[in-house]
This record gives sequence, structure tokens and C-alpha cells, in this order.
Amino acid sequence: MKMKEKILQSMILELQKKKRLFSAITSILAGILIFEGIVHLLNQMYAEEDEWYRILWHYFYEDAGKIDNVYLGSSHVYCDLDPTILDRLNGQYNFNLSSPGQLLNGSYYLLREADRTNELSHVYLELYYVCNYDDTVLLEYYRNWMNTDYMKPSVNRAAYMLAIGGQEQYLNIIYPFSRYRINLGDWSKIKGLIERKESKMYADYENEWEYWDGNGKCTYERQGFQRCTRIYKDSQKFYPQMERLTDYSIGERNEKYCRDMIEYCKKEEIPITLFVSPIFDLQLISTEGYDDYNMAIKELAAEYDVPFYDFNLARDAYLPIQDGKYFRDVGHLNQYGAQLFTPFFYEVVSREEEDNKEYFYNTYKERLGESKPSIYGLYAKTLNERKSSQVLQIAANREFGIEYRITLIPDGEKRKMIQDFKEKREFRTPLEEHGVCIIVARLKDNPVEMQTMAIRY
Repeated sequence: MKMKEKILQSMILELQKKKRLFSAITSILAGILIFEGIVHLLNQMYAEEDEWYRILWHYFYEDAGKIDNVYLGSSHVYCDLDPTILDRLNGQYNFNLSSPGQLLNGSYYLLREADRTNELSHVYLELYYVCNYDDTVLLEYYRNWMNTDYMKPSVNRAAYMLAIGGQEQYLNIIYPFSRYRINLGDWSKIKGLIERKESKMYADYENEWEYWDGNGKCTYERQGFQRCTRIYKDSQKFYPQMERLTDYSIGERNEKYCRDMIEYCKKEEIPITLFVSPIFDLQLISTEGYDDYNMAIKELAAEYDVPFYDFNLARDAYLPIQDGKYFRDVGHLNQYGAQLFTPFFYEVVSREEEDNKEYFYNTYKERLGESKPSIYGLYAKTLNERKSSQVLQIAANREFGIEYRITLIPDGEKRKMIQDFKEKREFRTPLEEHGVCIIVARLKDNPVEMQTMAIRY
């Protein structure tokens, strides 16, 4: 009898242990669910999502398993290459896994994510110099955590999150709402965010918006393409000079990530092609040392025996794209530019590198020298020591041989001519002054042929 009692007591104790364990597990799971619910609510209230990332990752995972070719890089990819045109040309499924200002550490982990979920046939990496010539851009953490916000849980995602920044950034990396603590009591802002996230367009992963001045609209499409009808008008061709590429060419850490991507593709036996999308000459002319950057990438590609094409060096006879009607702004093509560029891009990358030499100049300097004498706009070159005025310079593809008449119409003031047909391209304006600059350019040895631009400065 005592033996039976002991067995019964043992069974009761075992059941009580299991009950306590079950209760503990249930409490932990309930706590996790409550915590996740709170986090979700806080994200809904505070996280100012960038629609591009949210829509991009939704369609990427929806297309998982059928993507053949992936295109990585910044907005110069999703604005310039139309995947539906590429689909028709190569008979495969193409996807732009590109994001605003995508950094090379991000491109590396996005490559791994694409390869993890698809059997890739080819990888194309765009190398816009602003995103990699200086390693300090890697400290712009938001360009990466906007990707990890929407990636599915995986070892690759965890590795990406750990690689983004230092420990002081982990809270912001893991919990999107924490980045917007400053808006804690801004109920008007919170109300607006919640209303947007409850809209039909948000639920359907759609986004379309018109520019403030009525000049075109943009639509997000499922294969990572942003279709845009905006035209780059002469009045908008004012650009602040920002870069001197002779100082860096490509940053040391950025170069390492680029090498890591090439070596990863080599190891996995996935062909990889490096390229640079075309941008408007106004930006390149105002950038010092672009040929140094081009040469640095060319040497890197040659070291690994992978193709590299800089479409800023393409001959006008094959890619006549330097016209405002093909651009939305100084750096990005519109849908008409994408329709022109994408077939040429495919023609180039589908051939052997040796067979494409006729399409390209060796240097940007050579391309400018053989182009028709032209002006492209106006850029702010530098500030003086007192920062009370700025130095403006006419962007032209000739240092000599073009004469300029320069007229300014400051806002609220009378028209004033500051130069009448001289070769001098630089002039100063007060730093706070805004208005319209009218430039009339003519060849010194053929003054009949003129070019006129009216630019907002």
C-alpha cells in the first residue's frame, strides 16, 4: 500500500512539475506575444517607413525562386534599368534589388539574400561613386536598416544587422520605432502615419505620386523599377559641386566589400558584371577626378577578370542619352531614358567584353574632347572664406573656345548683365541671392552658332 502511495505521490509531483513548466512556457510565450504586439503598435505609430523598401521586399519574397538575374546598387539601378524590357530581351526573370543610396556592405548582404532564395544566373553590380568613394558613407546606418526592417528572419539577416554599425546603434537597428523617439508626443504626426498605413494603396503595396510642380509622376513597379515621366528642364540644371575623387577614388572598406561580392560570386560560380549607369554631364563635369575613380574600378575588375562597363564613357553614336528629355534630374533617367538605355545595356553585357570596345571611350576626358562643344548648366563651385558669396561656374565641355554672355535676374530685382561674350566661366553671387541666370554661349571662331539656357540659381 505504501509503495502505491509513493508511486502516486511521485506521479502527482511529476504532473505538478510539468504543469509548472507548461505554465512557465505559456507565460514566456504570452510575454513574447505581448511584447511583439507592443512593438508592432509602436512601429505603426512612430516608424516613418520608406515605401520603396517596403514594396521592394514584398515583391522580392513574392518572386522568390523565380529570379534569374539580380541587379544591385542605388537608385541609379531602379530608375535606369527596366526589368520588363530585360525580360523580353533575355527570356529570363530580372529583378532590381536596389535601394536609395545602397551602400556596398548592403549590396553584399542583399546578394547573399538573393542567392539564398533563388538559383541565380547572373549578378550585376552598379558602382555609383557617391556611394563608395569615401568610407564615411558606411556610417549612414539608415541606408542599411531600411533593408533589414523588411527582410525575413535568417542567419544572413542577423549577420547583416550585426555588420551595420556599433553597439550604440543596435536598438535602432532592431526596433524601427526607437529611431523616432523625438515624435513621442506628436499626436498629429502619429495620426497621419496611422491613416497612411491603413490606406488601400498601402495595403495593396502600391505607390504613385506626382511632383510638386506638375512636371511628371513616379510609379513603383513590382520588379524593382520606378517608372517616372518627369523631364529634366534647363531651369533645373543648377548643381552644387560635392566630390573630389582624386582624394579617395574608392574607400578601403568599400573596396573590401566589392571584393567580397566578387569572391562570393566566384565561389558560388555565379557570373558577375560591374557597371556604372549614365548620369547627366552637369554632375560629372563638376566632379573632380572622375577618371581616377573609373581607373580604380577598371583595375579592380581586371584583377578578378570580370567585365566592367562605365556607361558615362559610351559614345554618343551608340547611346545618345545626354539630353534632358531622358532624365528626371541630374543623376537619374526617367522612363524614356530607361527605354533607351536598357536595350543598349543588354546589348553590351550579353557580348564578350572585347567585342564592346568600339562602344566606349577610354576616359571621360576623351569623351568630352570629342563631343560637340556644349554647355550643360551651372554649378556652385565653392564658397569664399567669409561665406557671404558663392562662386558659380558654367558647366561646359571646353575650357577654351566658347564665349559667354551672362545675365542675372535676381528675385524681386532688375535684370543685370554681368558679362558680355567672354571666355570667362566663373562669377560670384551673394550666398542668399536666388533668381534666374540666362547664359548665351557661342563658339569663338563661329559666333553665329549659339546655345541659350535659363537656369534657376
